[in-house]
Amino acid sequence: QIAAATGHPRNTLESLQALMLKYGPGHFDPNGNNPLLYFRVLLLCGLFENAVDFLLQNDRFQIEAVHIAIALAFYGLLNIPSAETMPSSFGSYLVAADNSGGRAMLDFSRMVIHYARALPETATDDAVNYLLLLTLSTQGTCDAGQHSLCQQAIERILYERSDYARYLGDIQSDGTRKRGMLERFLPLLGISSNEQFAQTIIRRLADRSRDEGRLADTVLLYNLAERYNTVLNVLGKQLGELLYTHGGSNSNADNIGDAYGLDDVEGVARAVLEHYKQREHIARVLDDRAVTTCNTLLTIVDFLNCHRRGAYEEALEMIERTQLLPLGGDVSLASQHAERVRSLDDSITRNFSLILLAAMDTLSRLYAGLRESPFMDAVKQANLQTLRRKARSLMVFAGMIQFRMPSDTYAKLNRMDVFMN
Repeated sequence: QIAAATGHPRNTLESLQALMLKYGPGHFDPNGNNPLLYFRVLLLCGLFENAVDFLLQNDRFQIEAVHIAIALAFYGLLNIPSAETMPSSFGSYLVAADNSGGRAMLDFSRMVIHYARALPETATDDAVNYLLLLTLSTQGTCDAGQHSLCQQAIERILYERSDYARYLGDIQSDGTRKRGMLERFLPLLGISSNEQFAQTIIRRLADRSRDEGRLADTVLLYNLAERYNTVLNVLGKQLGELLYTHGGSNSNADNIGDAYGLDDVEGVARAVLEHYKQREHIARVLDDRAVTTCNTLLTIVDFLNCHRRGAYEEALEMIERTQLLPLGGDVSLASQHAERVRSLDDSITRNFSLILLAAMDTLSRLYAGLRESPFMDAVKQANLQTLRRKARSLMVFAGMIQFRMPSDTYAKLNRMDVFMN
């Protein structure tokens, strides 16, 4: 009032701030020898966002700028945009003033994320700890958008570095779960329980690993999330895909896994099934269909391996064990097996052409070997007749499911059947 009555301009903090910004760093440090002087001026004027942004522009003081910003944010002195209003600019970290009382804002989140991602892989602990600071805010509370941003940033860095056990937890050899480092900081992530942690961060990382074919990570993460049936479904799909892609390819290897990388999936599947079988709390929640599908696919792999190395009697025993084909010699049972095909998982049905051709070839080779035997007696005749009946049952069965197979499969089967009959 006195200033207004005497006609003198009113001096306010806002006017002082505007004046200091107008002067700029060149006024206080014309030779560029003391950049910290203008930084101190901005701090003393309460222009905290401008002070941090000014320091960030100097390569010598970027680390100090980040840590000063963190301290200011902790005490609620920084004007930080919310996750919803965060700018997409990749230039200055300073955001023009909007309706927040004329003050500029500092893109604190982008600054912290850039700093954390620049840290080496050996400093992942530090990177994660910095990213947890994304939930600092000016009011001492944090909105859902900021929590989501923090979670996404941590998920990204963990995915890129594939370092899950330390941060998300691990399954010990005795089946107990070891807690991960992040579980100590769930409130900072906006997560209220271990169950929510499993269904958000761990599950999203598991889904991404599954979609991008990272099998070992997928199994670990779904196990941590206690999604055991999903693990079996993923393994079944992977086994079926590899069989469909490479199972019928020509190779000199006795084992299709050796030739086409199936061994990794096969080994993981067998280990997982054994692990689940030995733990009652897991075994009782497993879906019987998922377990049966995995076991059947593994038996098919064993069958194909026996067939490739010429162990035809063993191969026949393996394929009969699956009960997928009418190999009992009773043609009337073919329709029952054909009907059962509809209830099988796609990872099995899509490989029926491969299975049928290998099974018929097994019968054909056993028949040829037996027929060329120098001895001819009643037992030999009976065995030959049994093999012919098995082949005839396969042909009837194949005719019932032709629509599920490539067009040339039935012709190939027919040629082998004619040779035997």
